[in-house]
Amino acid sequence: MNRWLAQAGAWWSGRTLRERRMLMVMTGLLAATSVWLGVVQPVLAWREAAAARAGAAALTLVEVRAAVASLGPVRSSAPPPAEGLEPLIQRTAAAAGLDVVTVMSESGQPGVQLSSVSSGSLFAWLTVLETDHHLSVCSLGVTENADATLNVEAGFAAGVCAPVATE
Repeated sequence: MNRWLAQAGAWWSGRTLRERRMLMVMTGLLAATSVWLGVVQPVLAWREAAAARAGAAALTLVEVRAAVASLGPVRSSAPPPAEGLEPLIQRTAAAAGLDVVTVMSESGQPGVQLSSVSSGSLFAWLTVLETDHHLSVCSLGVTENADATLNVEAGFAAGVCAPVATE
C-alpha cells in the first residue's frame, strides 16, 4: 500500500501545475456527476413516484366516498312486525335452538342476551332476523368463553337503526 502511495505521489509530482488543476477539476466533476446519478436522480424518481401514488390514492378515496354516499341506507324503515319485536325474537330464537333473554339495549332498543352460544347458530339466527324479518342488528357485543362459546348482547330495530346520540 505504501508503495502505491509512493508511486501515486511521484506521478502527481511529475505533473505540471496546469495538469494538476485540470485533474482536480476533472475529479470534482466526476464526483459531482456520480453523486447526481447515484443519489439525486433516484431520490427525485422516488419522490415523483410517491406523489403519483398519493394522487392515485386520493382519487380512489374520493371514488370510494362517492360510492358509499350513493348507497345510502340499505333499506327503508320497515314497520314493526305485527306480533311485536319481542315475540318475534323469542319465536325465531326458539326455532334456532337458542335460549335468549330479552332486555332493553343501551341504545333503548329491544335487545337480547345469550350465554354459551356457538358462533354458527348465533350468526345463522341473526341472518334469519335480517333477511326474513327485516330486523337490523343495531348493536352487538360478543365475549368469547374459555370453551369456545360466546356470550352475546345485541340490540335490534325494525328497518334502519336509529342514530346513537353522543355526548
